[in-house]
Amino acid sequence: MLHTRKILALCVVILGVLIARCASAQENDPCLGMQSQAEMNACAADQYAKADAELNAVYKQLISKHKSDAEFVAKLRLAQESWLKFRDADVTCFYYQKDKVAAYGSIYPTCRSRAMTHLTVERTKELKQMLDPEEGNVCAFVAAQEPAQESNPKK
Repeated sequence: MLHTRKILALCVVILGVLIARCASAQENDPCLGMQSQAEMNACAADQYAKADAELNAVYKQLISKHKSDAEFVAKLRLAQESWLKFRDADVTCFYYQKDKVAAYGSIYPTCRSRAMTHLTVERTKELKQMLDPEEGNVCAFVAAQEPAQESNPKK
């Protein structure tokens, strides 16, 4: 009897944790509360637009911060153009069927927007790390340093 009560108590705790996690996930995803597929599609598209706007803002900050380093700016532009092609190709590969609605259903726009948002948020994190590199991480991005000026020039 005591053993059964312990198991029951453990089940109640686990159920409580699962409910809390689900509630937390729903709080973080405003699209889960939508009533129709059209609302979900619009919400997911809006989330992607916000993520894309943040990516563009961080990218512009990074370009501005390092505008005196033409080599870096050129390489960053090339990397960003390549990343955009990768992102689009990756999502197209995942949802490769010609007739998207027939293949994936009416949720396709939501799924595509979520995939684009996920990749865009991850890229934004990478660019933010370049804006503000982690101190002590020897493998982190390091901007070119201006050569130190000698205080006592040789005669």
